[in-house]
This record gives sequence, structure tokens and C-alpha cells, in this order.
Amino acid sequence: MQAQTMLDGIVKDKETGEILPFAHIYRQGKLATLSNARGEFSLEAEADDMIRFTYLGHKSVDVIAKDLPKVVKLNPSLQYLPEVVVLPVSDLLKDIIKKTTKAVRKWNDEKSIFFFRQSTFVDDTQRNMMEAFFDAGSALTASSVRLITGRIAEGGDVFYGSDLYRLSQIWLLGKDKHKPSYLKTIVPLDLHYGEYYETSLRRIKYDGRTLYEIRYESNDTTRQRQIVTGTLYVDAEQLLPVKMIGKIENLTVVHRSVEGSIVGEKLPIDISFDVSFNIERDFPEIMSVIINSSYRDRHHDYRFLSLLYNTGRRKLDTKHKPTYIYDLRKQIKKKRFNRDFWNRHETLKRTDLENMLNDLQAEENK
Repeated sequence: MQAQTMLDGIVKDKETGEILPFAHIYRQGKLATLSNARGEFSLEAEADDMIRFTYLGHKSVDVIAKDLPKVVKLNPSLQYLPEVVVLPVSDLLKDIIKKTTKAVRKWNDEKSIFFFRQSTFVDDTQRNMMEAFFDAGSALTASSVRLITGRIAEGGDVFYGSDLYRLSQIWLLGKDKHKPSYLKTIVPLDLHYGEYYETSLRRIKYDGRTLYEIRYESNDTTRQRQIVTGTLYVDAEQLLPVKMIGKIENLTVVHRSVEGSIVGEKLPIDISFDVSFNIERDFPEIMSVIINSSYRDRHHDYRFLSLLYNTGRRKLDTKHKPTYIYDLRKQIKKKRFNRDFWNRHETLKRTDLENMLNDLQAEENK
């Protein structure tokens, strides 16, 4: 038997040398980890394992583990195809919605284990970090989320934070096919999209496959409503979504400077997201969700960065029954820190500051 070794490195753009944060890294065909916000990665593998690196807009790279360089360079690979008449945009979107709805219903009971990490920054200084493992449905979104275990690392006197795991459950599909969407947040895959969006369509060639690139911009009727806008990438053959990059417009946050305070100030908040799907099993299985949000009060700038990704594990290897989540932070604090569990499951490489916060939290839980 071959022994597994820890591999470390960084993912960069081959032409510009820029880091590629949150690149997907597969081991033997299964998602093993992602690069962190600084493009760094760490994973365990055997010498002959095949490691694949993918990043939208770049050509995937396959490397045998024993030959893995410290710097993995990906070539840009995004080619816009000549405009051709395929289908009217409205007909194409109806087919995409129909296929996605059918696939989600069929695979509604599919479960997986997800890892979640949220970091809070005040004036560009990281103040805390919250992490958890979830048991959740994986078709299109992380649904029916249950907490397996979690931990919180805090630095400073005052806690500034918000549970972004709910935003990580972003839903792109309209739920009512007979009436216009009366959901609190308008979403792109809705049969009545034309009432809310201006759309444009292009075909692109990416990494050997053809995708539809559909851009959604809000129109005048949605100026004050919560709406998901951005760019949706759909596989041209299967008509299933593979990625969405965008933002949620017209959201506000209630800012409370003191934990437990009832009174708060209502402020506008900017929220952007990056959602990736895997369609190898003929349904859009959620692979990762990255949420960036920020707002400002009279004194400080606040930023929250969260990452949710599918570990690929299908079974719980813990004896504790998962708990449904109402308030993630409170539920994490109720659970005892399990150092052995985290040592066996952690795969996402930390930054130096994240390591410091983690050590601080570990000391508090001894």
C-alpha cells in the first residue's frame, strides 16, 4: 500500500502570474479541496494519484501527485463562438428551467457533507472565523442543512458577525411555474424572467465543452426589489447550469455593534456570489459557494467572506446526531470542540492569520 503525503502549493494564472483563489482541486476524479483566498492549497494524496485543477476561464490541468509543482499554472481558455441562431432566448431558457426543475426533483433526496468557513473583517483586519461541517441536500443548493460540528475563533473585545450560511443556500430556480415570482428574492431561472430582467446570450467554448453564457440585468420594475443578477453558464448539451457569478441587489443589514443588542441600524449591504455545479450525474450538484459581502457604518468598514464546499462524502462518520440549524453561531457554541474530528476532516489550507485565530480558539477549548 502507498502512503499518503501532504501536498502544498499555489494556483496562478500562467500568463499574468495572478493568484487564482478558490480553484477547484480534484483527487482521483473527486473534489478534494479548493485553493484559499490567496490561491494556496493543501491536500493529502498518494504518489500515483491524478490531481486536477479547474478554474472558470482557464484550461484544466491534470498532474500526477508525485510530479506536482509548488506553483500550478493554468492557461486562460475562454473562446467566444460566432453568433448563430440556435433558439430564441425565451425558448432556450424555458428548456433550461424545465430540465433543471426535473433534475432537482429527481435528485431531491441526494445528500452530501459540506464544509463551511466564514471570516469577518473590520477595517481589513480579520476579527473572527466560524467553521462548520453540514449534512445537506446537494441538488442545486445546500438544502435541509443540519449541523454536524463547528467551531468559532474570535479575536478582539467585540464580535462583529453574521451567519452567511443562509446566503450560501442561494436558490436560482423559480418555485412557482404558473404565476409570476412573488418570492422575496427574484431569481434568474424563473419562467417569468422577462418581467424582471434584461437578458443577453452568447455561446462560449471552455475546456473542450460548449456553454451558454446568459447575462441577467435588472430592469426598471425591480429597482427596489431583492433580485439575483449576474452571469449564468449552462452546458449546451445537457441544458443544466454549471456556474453562476453575480450579486444580490437591494439588500439591507441590521448592524448591532454590541452582541445581543436589540436596537440596530439598518444599512445597505453589497453581496456578491460565485456558485459552481457538477453535472456529471445528470443533475446540478452544488460544489462550492463563495459569498463576499460588505457594508459601512459611521465608524468602520465591515466585510464577510464565506466559503461552502461539497466534500464529496456521503456518510456521516460521527456518532452524534446532526442538529437542525436555527442560529449557527449559538448552536456551534453549544457543541464541545472535537479536535480529533477536525484533524481527520480538515482539508482547506489556512492563511497565517486564520492559523492564529484557530490556535486561539483551540486554547480556549482545552
